[in-house]
Amino acid sequence: MTSQQQVERPDLDALFADLAHPNPHLQTQAYLAMVDHWPNESMPRLISLLDQPDVSLRRAAVRGLGAFGATALQPLAELFEASTDGTVRASCVKAYAQIASNYPDQTFSPASMAVLEKALSDDSPVVSQSAVMALGQVGVQALPLLIQICKGDNIAHVQSAAMALAEIPDPSAEACLREVLADSSTDPLCRQMVEASLGRLESSR
Repeated sequence: MTSQQQVERPDLDALFADLAHPNPHLQTQAYLAMVDHWPNESMPRLISLLDQPDVSLRRAAVRGLGAFGATALQPLAELFEASTDGTVRASCVKAYAQIASNYPDQTFSPASMAVLEKALSDDSPVVSQSAVMALGQVGVQALPLLIQICKGDNIAHVQSAAMALAEIPDPSAEACLREVLADSSTDPLCRQMVEASLGRLESSR
């Protein structure tokens, strides 16, 4: 590393101070600089912030981890499995959603998909609902799970899965929505969401 590069490398503690700043633009600049200049040092520190009582800082850490892409998948999976704290588990799942959103072409590892599947039946409704949203971001790779959820009996999950399926250009996604709509036992609220999702799917053609 040249002396010029060393001068240009931002101070890591200063970046974490910016991450704690209420300005979301500053937060974004901070975590992107962490990815560029301090990837190995910053990721463990970001992960350690997922139990933060400060909601703004915790959300900034989730967004920050989302910028790391596939390299953050395994550390987040390990934390999810080890944590008894629903807030931490929800933050891990939300970070997965961020990774999927930021890197749509990256494949999620089997361990990461197993975390999202396990999260669906988590005792915390925040964790389980976050898992459905994350699977929606994962998209085609999550199609079998989303179809399973859409045919389930958790109304909130069915509604989220239906919205996600409408965004996936795959014949099995549409087939699932039509099957749920045709089922006379489908909850009226779910039917309404499935119908709207089918309408959105058709209008996007």
